[in-house]
Parts: sequence; C-alpha cells; structure tokens
Amino acid sequence: MSAGESSPVGRACAGRLRQVLRQRSFWILAAMMLGLAAIHYLTPQIRLLPFLTDPLGRHAVERIAFLLPVAAATFAFGRGGGISALTLSLLIMMPRALFVSPYPIDASSETVAVAIVGYLVVGMIETQEREKRLRQEAVQRLRAANAVTAMLTKSLDRREMLDGVLERTLDVVGAAAGCIYLVEAGHGAPVLTLAVGHGALPDVLQEGGAVGLGDGPIGRAAEVGEVVAVSAGDSQQVEVLEGWVGMNSLLAVPLKSRDEVLGVLVLADPERRFESQDVELLMAIGGEIGVALENARLYESMRFYVGQVTRAQEDERKRIARELHDETTQDLIALSRRLEALNDEGEGLSNAVRKRLAGLQELVEEALRGVRRFSQNLRPSALDDLGLLAALEGMAAVQREESGVATELRVEGQKRRLPPEVELTLFRIAQEALSNVRRHAQSARIAITVRFGDGDVELIVEDDGKGFSVPARLSDMATLGKLGLVGMLERARLLGGSLAVESSPGQGTRVVVRVAVQQS
Repeated sequence: MSAGESSPVGRACAGRLRQVLRQRSFWILAAMMLGLAAIHYLTPQIRLLPFLTDPLGRHAVERIAFLLPVAAATFAFGRGGGISALTLSLLIMMPRALFVSPYPIDASSETVAVAIVGYLVVGMIETQEREKRLRQEAVQRLRAANAVTAMLTKSLDRREMLDGVLERTLDVVGAAAGCIYLVEAGHGAPVLTLAVGHGALPDVLQEGGAVGLGDGPIGRAAEVGEVVAVSAGDSQQVEVLEGWVGMNSLLAVPLKSRDEVLGVLVLADPERRFESQDVELLMAIGGEIGVALENARLYESMRFYVGQVTRAQEDERKRIARELHDETTQDLIALSRRLEALNDEGEGLSNAVRKRLAGLQELVEEALRGVRRFSQNLRPSALDDLGLLAALEGMAAVQREESGVATELRVEGQKRRLPPEVELTLFRIAQEALSNVRRHAQSARIAITVRFGDGDVELIVEDDGKGFSVPARLSDMATLGKLGLVGMLERARLLGGSLAVESSPGQGTRVVVRVAVQQS
C-alpha cells in the first residue's frame, strides 16, 4: 500500500471514487462520452444544415453534442463533475481539431467556443441547483422552526418543554450533544444552572455544576446576550473544549425574552462546524424558547398564587367548620335541650304553648342539622381523621339520603392513605362533581371509583344523566359558564395531575382525575 493511499486524504479520495463508480449515472455518462467520441472520429463530415457553408459543416454537430454529457454530469455530480466532463470533452475533441481536420484553425475555434459555452452551462446549472438547495434548506428551517414552536406550545411544564425542544433541535441541526442552562438566583449574583441535557455531555455538566455569568463561552453568551461560537481550530479557544471530549465545535445561543436573557442553549459536535445558517436558525429557535420560558415562568407564578389562595381558602374553611362545630352546634344543642326541658317540666302550660315550644324545638333541630351539614361540606372531620375513602363514603351516603339517587363507592387496588393535599384535592373534585350531578344531570345512578395504582391514583365520577357537549379544551368551559369544571381542572393541575371529562347529550358524564403519587 502506498503512502498516499494510507493517508487520511488518500483514503477519503479512494472512498469518494468508489462511491462515484457505484452510481449508475457515472456509467451512463461514460457511455455517452464513448458514443460521442466514436461519432466524432469515425463518421464523415456532415453539414449542420444543407444551405450552410463549410465552416459549420466540419463536425460542429458532434462538438455541440458534447455539451449534453457536460450538463448531465453537472446535474449528477455538481460543479466538479461538470468541469471534469468538460475537460474530458476537450481532450477528445482537440486531437481531431489539431491533427485530423483539414481546417485546424476553424475546428480549434469551434472547440474553444464549445468549451466556453460548456463552462457557462456548468455555471448556470450550478447556480440553479444552489438556489434550489437554498430554497429547500429555507423550507426545512421553516419546518424545523414550526416543529419547535409546536413543541413549545404542547406543555407549560418547564422541564418537559425544554427536554422536548432540545431533542428536536439536536435532530434539526444535526448536532451530537447539547444542553440548556437557565439563569437562576445565586448567592449574591445570578448563575446558570443545568436544566436538561442530551448526548455525550462533560462530567461537570452531568454533575450539575453551575456556571457564572461571563465564565467561558456559556457564561459570556448569557452576559452579553449574543451567540458565542468556539472551534477546536482556534488555538486561543482550545481549552474551552477540553471538557467536551471529542468535540470539534461548540455554540452557545442566549435564550432571550424582551432583551432579558433567561438561559443559554449549548450545542456541540465532534465533526462539523456550525455554519451561518445554523446560527440564524438557532437564534430564531432561541427567541422562541425565551418567550416560552417567560410564559412558563408566568404560568408557574400563577399556579403558585392559585395554590396559595386555595390553601388560604381551605384553612379558612377548616377554621369556620371548627367554630361551627365547637360553638354554633353546641349552642343549638343547648337551646334544644332547654326547650325540651321547659316543655317537659313546665307546669300549668297550656296545650297551645306546649305546641309552640315543640315547634320551636323542631326548628332548632332543623337548624342544627343544617349547620352540621354545612360544617361537613366545609371540611369533613372524617377526611382528616380517617382519610379520603371514609370521607367519600360519607358523602355518597348523604347524596343517597338527600337526593334519592343510588350512589356507589368502588375501590380498586391496594387501599392506602395519600398525602393530605392529594386527599383534600380529590375530595373537593368529587364534591364538585356530585354537586354538578345533583343540580344538572337528572341521573338515577352515580358511581364513584377510586383506583390505586403503583405510582398514581385515579378518581372517576360517572352518572347516567342527560350529559352535555364537551368543548375541545376544558379551559373553554369558563366561557360557557361551567366554572365548577374549570375549578376542578385547576385543582388537578395544582398537583401536577390531569382531568378529563367525557360526555355527550343523553349519554351521561364521566369525570376522570389522575394524580401521580409515590407509594410509601
């Protein structure tokens, strides 16, 4: 084996040659060249047209025909293939023009003219193909940006959104590894912390190390708000890539929203260098991610605020329920006992007075039952003392007693206590669902199902009532006046869960809540 063949350049050239020889278009072009060469040398001189003079009758047709393989080679193999085919055509035509033709000057002029036209044809085809590639790349970038945008709108959960966007961006750009840093409040100064990563990341990133603003290309991109590119070919930047073992280039793109840097998108690859079109695409993607991060931050703030309000409401309900039980209920019991004693011990009372006392005592008993029911609705003691299942059983019993609707509680899986906030949320959702059934469904049967899974719990409330048309998005129910369902949805989301409503007119309604719960 020669030194040239053993070198990387020699091996690359040999591989490229083998790849060309395996293509059918190469052999078609070779056959065209051989055919034209045979025609050029073995056929007699012909005139292009009978009425033309001799200068156009000396094999001009054959020489012009050599433009066909030149154009075909340009289409098949690009500019290099076209120039190679043109050079070979000249090598075939020149010996006849110089040594065989009785008119060497005219034949050489025709050959040079064909060469000039061939070169122009190669340039025109190459320009046309380049514009076609640029249009295709522009369409691909647009599709990629649309795909990333669609990924950004799928979820408002920050980690889930960033993980999907990073994976999609790596596929679009063709990079081997990447990660996303987010700006977080540090001790005295903001720092960049790793949010998600894919591919062969350095150990320091896998360990979750923080990066200060201005430190390295990632920190500089966050500090100045501009793209920072690093290549192994730059001797001053080689140390930056030491942690990225085997990587040849690195690109840090700031994620901005309204001129505020919220994070940095980092891509790295062991072979390629990032081109200007990659930078333009990634800057557009970075802007989309920045806006999505801002929306996710606002959504998280809203969820935190809603959670605080909900907890405050539950605390207030618990306080009122306790006061009703400890004070109002006891006062009503005492008043009922005094009326009963007055009626029993009062001597000389007329029947009319006794009847009025009995009526007052009945009113007090009715008020007592109402207060107890109201207290239970505010915060059932069974929920805190005995858990979700006992509270749901009590609520089902009340539903059967008050509405006469057959209400059944079913339990599937291994029974267990859940975290207090999960039990409270599921109870409130079931309570609102039963209230909706009582007010709107006109059903004859209600089934409440609690399904305990290995890592989650499901609550299903279904009835055989009149049902309704469910909008495509549950959040649109607010515009239809169904605020109870919207509140149920928000309660489920506060726990990171999901809520689905299945219903149609005349087919009843089914509400399914699923919440992830770690099994103790």
